[in-house]
Amino acid sequence: MASKSFQTRRSWHNTQLVLLVTPPVLLVMVLVFAATGKADPLVWSGGVALAALLVALLRDGSNRSVYRMQDGRMILSDRKGSFEVRLQEISDASLIDRAAARDYIRAKLREQGFTGSDRRDRQRAFTRFCSVDIGLTSFTLGLGRSMIDRMPDARRDLVLLRLKGGEDLLLSPQYNQDLVAAVNRMVHPIS
Repeated sequence: MASKSFQTRRSWHNTQLVLLVTPPVLLVMVLVFAATGKADPLVWSGGVALAALLVALLRDGSNRSVYRMQDGRMILSDRKGSFEVRLQEISDASLIDRAAARDYIRAKLREQGFTGSDRRDRQRAFTRFCSVDIGLTSFTLGLGRSMIDRMPDARRDLVLLRLKGGEDLLLSPQYNQDLVAAVNRMVHPIS
């Protein structure tokens, strides 16, 4: 069997959101400075904007993965290591958007009774090989998450890989439909 390799797609949703919100806020602070002569609000706003931009860049640019299918197995690799799955262990692969993926993992963890650190560990394992931040944690009390969910490019599908053992993995290949087709073709070959 020929080897197939897929790269993760880059998404900069958090960075785009910060760059969208920062200019109006800084403009208001410049107007406050012009009216009052006090520079403190402007300086503080600039510092918060810079910190928010750094956090957004770290969240958006931190995870790169490669998905390879070869010799009857799928190898998922990131900077922390690799995870290997035999094709017989895969139930199926399907397309899912970021909001649905977030709801899916939360419902599944609630159903299985995960709480606290076990829940966070399972969420990290679910998204380990995904380069798209699906919004499981939020620094903006959900406001940024809802704005990102409405962005046109945030609706591009991710891949939900379900394993027969009950584990699920979220993947974010650059060519998501090609990965789904390749996995399903290998897992469920047409006779």
